[in-house]
Amino acid sequence: MNVGPTPLAVALVTGAASNIGLAVAKAFAIDHQVVMADLQDSTPAARRLGSRAVPVIGDVTDPGHCAAWVAQAEALGPLRALVHSAGVTAPARPVELIPYDEWEHVIRVNLTGSFAVARAAIPAFRRSGGGSIVLIASRAGKTGFSTLGINDGATKAHYAASKAGVISLTKSLAIELAHEGIRVNGIAPGPIEGTMIPKDRWQEVAARVPLGRLGRPEEIAAAARFLCSGQAAFITGHVLDVNGGTLMD
Repeated sequence: MNVGPTPLAVALVTGAASNIGLAVAKAFAIDHQVVMADLQDSTPAARRLGSRAVPVIGDVTDPGHCAAWVAQAEALGPLRALVHSAGVTAPARPVELIPYDEWEHVIRVNLTGSFAVARAAIPAFRRSGGGSIVLIASRAGKTGFSTLGINDGATKAHYAASKAGVISLTKSLAIELAHEGIRVNGIAPGPIEGTMIPKDRWQEVAARVPLGRLGRPEEIAAAARFLCSGQAAFITGHVLDVNGGTLMD
């Protein structure tokens, strides 16, 4: 009996309207259905990726929105990958000058958002028989500094703290979910083109990178693809540094 083609596996990518998230969505759309979630409308980007890309709008800090994204993914096929790239940054300034509401916003989006979308996706991974979660952290989450010292001594303490929390969440989820065949890893990007660094300072920052340049969003996407692939089947709880040599730990 002809039962039709096997549905493609599905990847849910957050922050998919631009930069790293868009590059990740493009990488997965080669052989997955991709749900492209973002606070902004990702429809134009999804159209460029073709029929396998489905745009959805919502706030990663809203559990209802996260649940709706997961439901949309499962409507397309078995959910096998979640790459959480959505996040925010903030100005570099001394800690005593960081407004409380700014601190809380950064922590809520970057850390609580990671928790919310992972929590929503876990039951879907169980139903699909396992899968892979990749949370995008940051080199700043390991070092406490976010831009290689170009901020005149001021740090983004709220950003760095939020990403350190993402790293710890990655490891906690990996331990908790390993016995269910759900792998959880992170990526800690260094300085990447088109993200937090103003274009007029790219050359200055690149001069401080051992490899002599900034990274590209596509290189983070390639790392995410690897961590979600069968080639990484024995890797969980790891945070992969993709930073041009700016941190070697």
